[in-house]
Amino acid sequence: MTEADVTVIFNPRAGGNKQRFLSKILQHAGVKVELLQTTHPGHARELARKVRAHQRLFVAGGDGSLNEALNGLLDAQIDGHEVPPLGIIPLGTANVLAVEVGLTLQARAIADYINNPGMVWVRPGLVNGRAFFLMVGMGADADTVANVSLRLKRLIGKGAYVLEGLRNIFFPHHRDFEVNIGRDNYRVSGVVVTHAKHYGGAFVISPDACLTSNELDVVLMPGNGIGALSRYGIALTLNRLHAQSDVSLVRTERLTITSHCGPAPLQIDGESAGKLPCEISLSPYPVRLMVPHAYADASNATKTADGSSKAPMLQLSAE
Repeated sequence: MTEADVTVIFNPRAGGNKQRFLSKILQHAGVKVELLQTTHPGHARELARKVRAHQRLFVAGGDGSLNEALNGLLDAQIDGHEVPPLGIIPLGTANVLAVEVGLTLQARAIADYINNPGMVWVRPGLVNGRAFFLMVGMGADADTVANVSLRLKRLIGKGAYVLEGLRNIFFPHHRDFEVNIGRDNYRVSGVVVTHAKHYGGAFVISPDACLTSNELDVVLMPGNGIGALSRYGIALTLNRLHAQSDVSLVRTERLTITSHCGPAPLQIDGESAGKLPCEISLSPYPVRLMVPHAYADASNATKTADGSSKAPMLQLSAE
């Protein structure tokens, strides 16, 4: 039997009729595929852990499925195994990682990317031992993710988060967190620790953040109540949250966050994931992320300009 060119982990719960779109992409790509379909939460992590290093692994789903696969690859590395490069077939609700790397959400463009990807090295973030590509959030965004209706999410996609976000603005929880970064302490009501520029889709939360950076960007929001949360929400939609006079942006490799308001949820890559307190850092195990060549080229150019502030970049071509 001829070995498959790529392995695809497919999440059929990614939203809408995605099987047809995935079939169209793979038909355009013309590759031999080993298709592994997830059946339960955490299954993508289990499957990714077993994929052999010489394969190219793509996840067809949303940011949550990619997060699971990422953690599976780190599990394998911790066990001493080499792991495959990881790629994106965006079938989820927001697809923030695809937006971050500039992957066009069209079947032919995705097929071309599958056949001829670039590649960058990424040191994932870690929160209480769980890896993330994009971000960790506490405050109104984590409340929104924790309480969003899954039924409504299946029906209207990102609109479900908008409605739940508005509910959290007009009926806010009292949130009081302490963020410790080195010798500095910050008292805030909301915080997003991000490895990416984008948030919730195409919104820019931290314009200088970069997946290939060896630092995390910490967006600190002290305001609480309807007025502050409304202002933050509007500023985010205008890509100006970081420019608000009371918002601080700090860059670091490690931080801890504790809650002064009892148990408070946190979200990881858009999925509800546990409670505070938490410790956040960068993983010692880098992964190879397959990206469009334009993103890889821009990352290489940034590395050249900045010296050693970014992880090493490589190019990967289909055999």
